[in-house]
Amino acid sequence: MMLRPYVSNIARIEFHEVTKKAIIDAITNPRTISLSMVSAQLVRRIEDRWIGFGLSQIVQEKFGRKTLSAGRVQTPVLGWIIERYDESRRDKVYSVTVTLSNGVKLRLNIPPDKEELIKALKAIHRNKQAEVEVKIEVTKVGEEEEELNPAPPYTTDALLRDSANILGLSVEQTMAIAQELFESGLITYHRTDSTRVSTVGIGIAKEYISERVGSDYFVGRAWGGKEIGAHECIRPTRPIDSDDLRNLLNTGLLQLTIRITANHLRVYDLIFRRFMASQMRSARVLKEKLKISIYLNGANVHEEEVERVSKILEPGFTKIWGYIEGREYQELTPGEYGVSSVDYIKKVSRTPPLREGDIIAMMKERGIGRPSTYAKIVDVILKRRYALVVGRRTRYVVPTNLGRQVYEYLTEERKEFSDLVSEERTRIVEKHMDDVEVGERDYMDVLNELFNEAMSKGILKENVINQT
Repeated sequence: MMLRPYVSNIARIEFHEVTKKAIIDAITNPRTISLSMVSAQLVRRIEDRWIGFGLSQIVQEKFGRKTLSAGRVQTPVLGWIIERYDESRRDKVYSVTVTLSNGVKLRLNIPPDKEELIKALKAIHRNKQAEVEVKIEVTKVGEEEEELNPAPPYTTDALLRDSANILGLSVEQTMAIAQELFESGLITYHRTDSTRVSTVGIGIAKEYISERVGSDYFVGRAWGGKEIGAHECIRPTRPIDSDDLRNLLNTGLLQLTIRITANHLRVYDLIFRRFMASQMRSARVLKEKLKISIYLNGANVHEEEVERVSKILEPGFTKIWGYIEGREYQELTPGEYGVSSVDYIKKVSRTPPLREGDIIAMMKERGIGRPSTYAKIVDVILKRRYALVVGRRTRYVVPTNLGRQVYEYLTEERKEFSDLVSEERTRIVEKHMDDVEVGERDYMDVLNELFNEAMSKGILKENVINQT
């Protein structure tokens, strides 16, 4: 709107990938600026300042620290972290990884009341002679064929979750890498909640799958194809897998403005495989339910069940995507085995603390936050030292005493603020913004409601209003 006095012909171009074709198409097909979308963004920015700045100043004054903050999304997310951590401390089991006499590794969850078994396993772990003989019997208790459908291509939340859980990268690392991959023209826009695949994307998948896997494996899917004007999913912009990309860079045939690291290639590979799998045939597998029985001196002292993919009958999308449940037990077969070693034994929670990826998934599932803010919210909580990331292989997010104090102050000590930072309140505000965006509500009506509520709670001071 600032350009209006100087030029009357103002349009918006939209592109989801930094490629020559996409940008030329965008310039060729401009569209008018949606004033309802502009209004929704105004509501979002103003509300963030009224609530976020106002509550942050109150928290800073209370605790005497200028680095603290609060907000309508940040605070309920902090509450999830605290709630899950407290739950994790109440429900403990022993997580045990053993190597069987046939060389296959097996993970077990042993309740803490199985004291004699735990004592024997700890002795084996310390390479000492156990006082009792430990045997493990694996029996098949069920079997069925199952059709597995590929997952849709990545949205922001799904990418952050898998990158954290599969690759072990923080959400901040993943978003920084995705930003650089996007700016380099290797992937489409990475802040999106849409699974939509354009005809261009389907064509890229068809070319790669037909040449590398076989044309009979290709099944083009638009996924969220009915979403008009929506962002696309996160996908590669070319039919180039991570090995091809590495070779092109090493030979100098492809030159980028960024330095591609091993983590760039890992994230790109994840995006590429997930997208290609989404355009492939379903798979058929044979799944077995196995019962694991542990014996001490011949007495059955513990049982648990696992599911394994015993055979892939029709590979389908698993030709490219290998992250399917039960795949890790593929080598586990029925029989009776000794225990060669206990590789790991530790008391852990049956309900572990949240991982960064879990938090992102909850934000998407519960309807608070946006693809552009998922990673930022987690990052702010960590930078404020409201929570810490612990663990090497698996990164868990646990609350600090400071995080607890701030959360309890906003939700219990100052009860007048509790509804402002509740999960339900955040969902309602997001709904108001969506209604403004599609023209169902006037943005000034929403702002007046928010203003009156903030004034009644006493969180709007003159300096906050002036900053809006």
